[in-house]
Amino acid sequence: MRVDTRKLRDIQRKIAKEVTSTDEIKPSEIKTVVGFDLTYFENKILCAAIVYDIQKKEIIEKKHSISKLPMQYIPGYRAFRDGPAILQTYYDLESEPQVMMILGHGISHPLKCGLATFIGVELGKPAIGVAKKLLAGEIEKDKIKILNETRGELVKTKEHAKPLFVSVGHMISLKNAVYLVKKTNILPHKLPEPLHLAHRHATKIMEQEKE
Repeated sequence: MRVDTRKLRDIQRKIAKEVTSTDEIKPSEIKTVVGFDLTYFENKILCAAIVYDIQKKEIIEKKHSISKLPMQYIPGYRAFRDGPAILQTYYDLESEPQVMMILGHGISHPLKCGLATFIGVELGKPAIGVAKKLLAGEIEKDKIKILNETRGELVKTKEHAKPLFVSVGHMISLKNAVYLVKKTNILPHKLPEPLHLAHRHATKIMEQEKE
């Protein structure tokens, strides 16, 4: 199936115009964060979500969905492959998390519209992009620079491990996005706890699917 990337770029540019990096909520008031993890199998996509209480350090809710893969991966357009599954899983949640952590980029994307931005703008909620590798731009003094603009920051959460690439998704400042990633990191895990637990949940569901 042929994908019209020009059309997708137009959507990305439109979404990018709606992004704000102004804090919607004070860090001290944040209690619940949802993390999403995605796995692919047999032309399907499994999305696992964990709603996590960052003050009590406990899971509030687990959820997952399995759906047909809407398209294959195209660099720079991951949001259109993964976004629908995350949205579907989010809408199935019974709780209302205050902040979302997405394993992917936010505005540290060539068109300022990575997966975390796509989800944040669509839901009108604070979202943080947490990626494992650089998608675009270059690193200057631990800052992700694209077109001479700071679009994210490197965060080292574990000694002897590669850093995470943290960026604004929507409705949060880079400073507080970095703060939340650090605050929710529990060693020896490299990922912040909401994402680590979501990955564990996804792995467990996958094992059940294979039985």
